[in-house]
Amino acid sequence: MPPKDFSHIEQKDAVDLLYYNMNTGLASTFLAATIFVFAFPHGGSLGTLQFGWWMGMCALLALRGIDMLYYYRRVRHSTSDFEYGRAFARFTIGILLTAVFWASYALYMIPHASVPEVAVFSIILSAFAGGAANLLSGSRTISILYSSILTIPFTIALILADEPFYNTLGLLALTFAIIMLLSANKSARFTAKAIHLKHQNDHLLAHMEHEVVKRTKEIYSLSNSDPLTGLYNRKAFVEKLDYRLLTQPNIKQAILFIDLDGFKTINDSLGHEIGDHVIREAGKRILQSSHASDLVCRWGGDEFLLALEQNDQVIENAQKLIETISEPYLMDGSKLSIGATIGVSYYPAHGNDHERLIQRADMAMYHQKRAQKGGVGIFDESLREQLLREIRLRDHLENAIHRHELFLVFQPILEAKTNRIAAVEALLRWRLDNEYIPPDEFINIAEQYGFIKPIGLWVLGEACMAGKRLQQLVPDLSVCVNVSIQQLLDENFPEDVKATLERTGFRPENLHLEITESLFAHDKHRLIENISRLKKVGIEVSIDDFGTGYSSLSVMQEFDVDLVKIDRTFIWTMDQGGRAIVEAVSQIASSFGYQVVAEGVETEEQKQILTDMGIDYLQGYLFLHPVTEEEMVEHLNIQAS
Repeated sequence: MPPKDFSHIEQKDAVDLLYYNMNTGLASTFLAATIFVFAFPHGGSLGTLQFGWWMGMCALLALRGIDMLYYYRRVRHSTSDFEYGRAFARFTIGILLTAVFWASYALYMIPHASVPEVAVFSIILSAFAGGAANLLSGSRTISILYSSILTIPFTIALILADEPFYNTLGLLALTFAIIMLLSANKSARFTAKAIHLKHQNDHLLAHMEHEVVKRTKEIYSLSNSDPLTGLYNRKAFVEKLDYRLLTQPNIKQAILFIDLDGFKTINDSLGHEIGDHVIREAGKRILQSSHASDLVCRWGGDEFLLALEQNDQVIENAQKLIETISEPYLMDGSKLSIGATIGVSYYPAHGNDHERLIQRADMAMYHQKRAQKGGVGIFDESLREQLLREIRLRDHLENAIHRHELFLVFQPILEAKTNRIAAVEALLRWRLDNEYIPPDEFINIAEQYGFIKPIGLWVLGEACMAGKRLQQLVPDLSVCVNVSIQQLLDENFPEDVKATLERTGFRPENLHLEITESLFAHDKHRLIENISRLKKVGIEVSIDDFGTGYSSLSVMQEFDVDLVKIDRTFIWTMDQGGRAIVEAVSQIASSFGYQVVAEGVETEEQKQILTDMGIDYLQGYLFLHPVTEEEMVEHLNIQAS
């Protein structure tokens, strides 16, 4: 604790902080009260009471504003502890009365308010409670009392209400209130500690020269150490590595870029406190596995760097380090599991400065993580070119829709017995600077960097509009569109599809969404729910590339699919054993009521064999390569004639 004569100075700083944040609180309170009252007006006596409440709130805010001006003109320049004490009392009364005004309005208006009004009011109170953690951090008592008065009565009223929605909202609000109270307490403690440290430093600088040296060392440690793990931070690591490369240019070095696998899941599901514990423990294990001459750094998030002298056992030691990091982490009696992937670059083979060495170790780690997590990857130049291309494609793909670089082509699907075109499959293509980027390449990038959802919705809309135009030639023509895992796991996806159908006027029964078998390895319950919602709209669902992934007949029944598309590899190898698989799939699918599409038909012989088997639909280069909509129109016209 500071000397007694310093406690008054610290209290003055706390009061000064409260008044410093006051103008923001007054403005936001006036704005929120005004919007709320006039956005949700009530009639009769209730409206009069509502307006009277607003007038009272305005009067209170005006008095507090006058008090703020008085504080800045008179009290702030005063040396009297008494004046500061009175200012603190006035501030306390004003802020708590403001909270009471909000709470009383909430309690009185709940029985008369609409659901949107209650929801908006919950948001307003939650926002003020959240803001109080920072704006009122100068006083822990005021911060906690203000948040409590603001949220607890309103929360209890919601929980005790007869409306189930209000009960749920009340429980959520109660949870938020508790979090805000804890946050307010933590923020106030932090502020108090900061004020205390500020004056402690002033005291040390003025009266104890030996303490200045100690404090300087602490500051140096903070500026060079990661506060969570105690390892070197970025700045210190780069400085140490540069010094080593400068003073020991003939000694080969290895840079290990370490990324934790599965940490995000733990951090998101169990909270940052447990996540911080795992990071600290992982850092400790890395440090214990290294030598005294090694440089160990927490690069950021769940990434670490290790610089060591290169030897023949770097890869072996890196793999052992992964095993050490991957050992279970004990937390409150539970075992948590994570892994690690490591990328390695060598000095001077892969670079002569820290920036290149770290960047290339990062590239090696990133490539290794994509290929197989939990391994050790070493940088090479071909990897650099590959990753640079991926970065280029990523940067362009983000705005490819707006630059009109994406377009659709269509391939027909024919009835096997009649050769009539029953459907077309919409396929996405990308032309970048006169280069056609393969779908297998850019679809992976779109999924990895979060572009697949907007691109997928764009494809769906374009396919439906094209299908609408093609139906002028073939009225019952269906359109097949591929769907990615990220789309189908999105709880909003069925509504997005429905909105697209309504916007384009395309009939739901003519839209077929194709999913790959790999989807079945993900959240089955969410997939079943979303597919069920899609089928209620009238949309049909087919399994694409059947036989290459995870599906089984029992899983197919759970997902309630309509069509099965046999993968082209089985069609191409019918003379080498694939025929038996095609026949089995056809017979079993027929017994379950599924229609079957054979992909990759390229010869008349394949067509005849598949037709004789009873396959319902055929698709492949024998009939037509993927073509533009204009070419498809010409083809349909020829067929019609």
